[in-house]
Amino acid sequence: MTGLRPTRPVPADRAARYRAEGWWDTRGLADGIEAAAAERPDAVALIDNERTLSRGDVAAAVAAGVARLHRQGVCSGASVVLVAGNTVHGVVAYHAALRTGATTAVLDRRCGTADLRVALAILDAPVTVIAPTTEQERLIKGRTDVAVIPLEAFAGSAPPVAADRWAEPDRDAPAVVLFTSGTTGRPKGVVHSLNTLTAGAANMARITGADERAVPFLVSPLMSITGVMQMHLAADRHATLVLEDCFEPEHALERIDRHGATLVGGAPVIAERLLRAADARGEHSIALRTLALGGAMLPMPLLELATDRFGIEVARVYGSSEAPNATGSLPGEPRAQRLADDGALMPGTEIRIGSAGHPQEGLLRGPAVFLGYADAAHNVDAFEDGWYRTGDAVEVHDRRLTVVGRIKDVVNRNGLKFSPSEIDVALARMPGVVEYASFGVPDPETGERLAIAVRPERGTVITLDRVCAYLRAEGTATRKLPEQLVLWDEPLPRTVSGKVVRSRLLMESPAKHNEYAPRLRSGR
Repeated sequence: MTGLRPTRPVPADRAARYRAEGWWDTRGLADGIEAAAAERPDAVALIDNERTLSRGDVAAAVAAGVARLHRQGVCSGASVVLVAGNTVHGVVAYHAALRTGATTAVLDRRCGTADLRVALAILDAPVTVIAPTTEQERLIKGRTDVAVIPLEAFAGSAPPVAADRWAEPDRDAPAVVLFTSGTTGRPKGVVHSLNTLTAGAANMARITGADERAVPFLVSPLMSITGVMQMHLAADRHATLVLEDCFEPEHALERIDRHGATLVGGAPVIAERLLRAADARGEHSIALRTLALGGAMLPMPLLELATDRFGIEVARVYGSSEAPNATGSLPGEPRAQRLADDGALMPGTEIRIGSAGHPQEGLLRGPAVFLGYADAAHNVDAFEDGWYRTGDAVEVHDRRLTVVGRIKDVVNRNGLKFSPSEIDVALARMPGVVEYASFGVPDPETGERLAIAVRPERGTVITLDRVCAYLRAEGTATRKLPEQLVLWDEPLPRTVSGKVVRSRLLMESPAKHNEYAPRLRSGR
């Protein structure tokens, strides 16, 4: 087996510098879970909504998982697709897959069949799919080209085979593939090595001050970049990771306090809902010590609530699946400084301003930057002279970054980013539609939601349910479905070159006939 190869490997001179400066090859996988278990086997390491595992439990479960994968023929150069939610099984399966040396493509349990097809298309056959039993019929029914292991097999109940040992994998090789839509429509496979992921997690530790005493509370999907970073952070720092698979603010607050969770990172909308719930309950203290937020900042009243009443340090973080935690606030900085920009460049990270496409676009390179997209064709517009193009207009003063605007067009729903163009592609053959375009709408509960503007054929009735049913039949994941339909009675606004102006769709939609998903109908 040759396995997936990096399409944009780090040049040898830069890789040598990252090693010399201590950003790469400073630790192995065994320095995480296994070393933590050797130090304090009874200390709590992993908690989900149903189970609590000690460090010793996790190490044994991972070892058993490695043995199970080896029996399946999974080894260095092999291919794995891991479908999981925020459960201990997902964490154990992830760490077990890493230790085989295989390339693991990760998908959220709510993914669609189209997402799985994309993952399988980029990986070398044969592919082993690890998926929850409840999702296998929906995702894999009728497929004979993959081997399937139930996610529940990674419960750790079976003792490991003593002779079944694993060797530290090549830390420069493709280890993990995450998926992000960007703006091209088809999801892109973002390829990371163990070195880039470890560097990104180290940046997160610098930003949040996380050490062995940290207790991250993971609400974002386990198989998103936020989830992957927190899995590595917890393993590398020997910290306890608490998983929340079905976020509900009041219940989450109770679990945060019960387990002493100290850190929440991800989309600001999660922090906003937690803080509002704490305020509504009249709380005067909660366990959280740090909120690490990317994207939009919290409203000032909530910032003051977090810092003044609860004593929480709010950290700014800037990054992406391709370049996680590239900049961030630093522990102990004055609040005014932390709120004034998107943080300091992390060690080893370099930035250049100005690309062929935009004079203010930020371009990055550094030890946490990915190894290119799985499909090399996606690299053409993503890199310039060896620098990763962020798609954001930025300013830099004294090595501190400020994002001034977005160049790329994506929807960020509860921390999961996808492209409106991806949905447009899926709608291409829907009957009864003259033209259509998807766009993001600010949403107080999810951060953003997806809306679709549709100009129907004369005499055709188009409803939100009909659009969603069509998209489901095309394999679109539920989390990517629109929650708002805007019926357009005239040609959609376009540029001279014919591109739909999505910003005008957002501005003009209130004056049109709108249909909303059930959760949005109350009070309208």
